[in-house]
Amino acid sequence: MELHLISLIIPVFNEESLIEEEIKVLRQVSTLLPIEIIVVDGGSSDGTVEIAERTADRLISSPLKNRSSQMRLGAEAAKGELLIFLHADTRLPLDWQKAVISCFESKGQKVVAGAFKLKFNSDSSIYKLIAFLANCRTQITGVPQGDQALFVSSQAYKESGGFPQVPLMEEYLFIPNLRKLGSIKILNQEILSSVRRYVKNGPFRNSFKNSFLVLLFYLGVSPKRLATWYN
Repeated sequence: MELHLISLIIPVFNEESLIEEEIKVLRQVSTLLPIEIIVVDGGSSDGTVEIAERTADRLISSPLKNRSSQMRLGAEAAKGELLIFLHADTRLPLDWQKAVISCFESKGQKVVAGAFKLKFNSDSSIYKLIAFLANCRTQITGVPQGDQALFVSSQAYKESGGFPQVPLMEEYLFIPNLRKLGSIKILNQEILSSVRRYVKNGPFRNSFKNSFLVLLFYLGVSPKRLATWYN
């Protein structure tokens, strides 16, 4: 796949404390290929929209506040040959562009998508353990989590049907369709994710809840019902 432009899609809701720095850092570490930054807002009531209007390349308003719908809208508007879905509280590694380009140049397999290994922005042993277990879960299920910055070729995204319109577990419905088109590679480079949700809800409680929801999904519980428990 020949890359000329990479589209970074950031779904947000009330992220005024993070979004400006996120976009600033993205522009600083994106030195090999041009990027477009698309922020998709889910109805923020703080200053997120105003900040995104002056810092992002494009701001889109979503009628629904859920990541699946927001990411879908962003993908539909994207112009890049590669789409990256990024949370506002994560940081890509400095060499992310080089890593992604190399991923698609791999010989012997057709790579259509990938993601980064998870690391938290805390040196606490608790979060190191949680990241280790989360990365193990990704290896077992073959499905990267939302905070691992899933990237996918725009062609494969369209051919697979894109993110489904569900309130939760969108990756677990989307990835199997992608896998029919080629392989999904988890890079060794680490993305840095915020511990804020874990701090708010309690690290082990939050980690257990995430794993339990995945288990329930595989047992047949609908994303709609899971979303009510998640929220």
